[in-house]
Amino acid sequence: MKMVLMIVDAGHADDIKQMMQDCDVPGYSELPEVLGKGSTGKKLGSRAFPGSSTLFMVALDQDCVDQLKQKLAKLHETIGSTEGLRAFSFDVEEMI
Repeated sequence: MKMVLMIVDAGHADDIKQMMQDCDVPGYSELPEVLGKGSTGKKLGSRAFPGSSTLFMVALDQDCVDQLKQKLAKLHETIGSTEGLRAFSFDVEEMI
């Protein structure tokens, strides 16, 4: 099983939700209004550094991860590198 973390510009959070629905993702956690600094600059929700990101976490089987990865790559091509989209996966073990 894999944990997938997706960090996207808040304006594209609905794209990620639709993507997960299309992949039949059974459930996910969403952290809206994530603030920070990355390759696209600072997003601190302030006048000087407006905007925020949304972070999604989902635990999936490898087949679902592969399907989601393809859709994420297409979204990245569509929105470009300046909008901010990062995704990471790592092995997880269910505890309870």
